[in-house]
Amino acid sequence: MGFHKRYINDDQVIDLYKSQGNQAVIDLYTKGVDAVITSGDLSEHILDILNIGLLTETDKWNKISELISKARIKKLQK
Repeated sequence: MGFHKRYINDDQVIDLYKSQGNQAVIDLYTKGVDAVITSGDLSEHILDILNIGLLTETDKWNKISELISKARIKKLQK
């Protein structure tokens, strides 16, 4: 048994969302990992959303999708 940490950056999140969708992004943060280390505003915001107990799963899903879509558009405009 080991301690599994995952490093996640904004580009990873955008690319994964583009190729596999929202559920794959959520799984990146939640499946088979003991600690998540983020690099970037987007990846940090997603982690915060997943840890907020006040939101329903649907609200989390929608907010994450919205954040990634906006970040992807912003990235494409550069």
